[in-house]
Amino acid sequence: MAPPSSSPGLPMHKNRLQEYAQKSGLQLPTYSTINDGFQHAPKFRSTVLVGGTTYTSLLTFSNRKAAEQDAAKLALESVTKKTKDEGYLLLHQDPTICKLILHEFAVKTNMEIPTYTIIQSDDKCPVFVSSLVFGGKTYTGDTCKSKKEAEQLAARTAIQSLLGSGSRNLLNQIINSKFNLYVAVPKLNYPGFSQNVVPITVQPEGSSQHLKNFPVRHLSLKAFKKPRQEFFCEILVQL
Repeated sequence: MAPPSSSPGLPMHKNRLQEYAQKSGLQLPTYSTINDGFQHAPKFRSTVLVGGTTYTSLLTFSNRKAAEQDAAKLALESVTKKTKDEGYLLLHQDPTICKLILHEFAVKTNMEIPTYTIIQSDDKCPVFVSSLVFGGKTYTGDTCKSKKEAEQLAARTAIQSLLGSGSRNLLNQIINSKFNLYVAVPKLNYPGFSQNVVPITVQPEGSSQHLKNFPVRHLSLKAFKKPRQEFFCEILVQL
């Protein structure tokens, strides 16, 4: 027997899936619905295509809208788990920006900035462990060999916990933006230059060529013995 038709008040999975696609820069979901029953007793089953993957509802419904909602729900469950897993992977790949991620999340959600405490062992080779308080909860990181790393690991513990909550969408956006800015950017080693290479778009004057991306290597002030007030950069363009 087919489940009852959808009614007002049910979660609008199609709207949520469309929002996910827009925020992720994907093409909007497309639906294909077939009737597995008869014209007088329809059993609609819907398939949705989003992000290059198709999701087909396991149940049949008496109307098309309910079938599409069910397919959208299935897709949402899948992409939610995928984005959560991707967030975990990025955090373990490089935990050095976890404090930045948690700080930005606190600012965007109007929560108090997390406070950190560090405990150091009394061994000859001391280890450190950090705890933080955020949102009324305490999160403790793994042991490590430095105070800075200890705070990053405590922040990572908090982020991993929050990824399992209703805040995961916002957190994943922050995680991806931070990793694209600080970690995923190619790194070059040049004396006097910072390692971060930021792509910019350059078009030679009078040229009809398409715009191209070239790296900008920011000159590090640490390369000078005396502080400089100006900030230099070098743009390398191969015409």
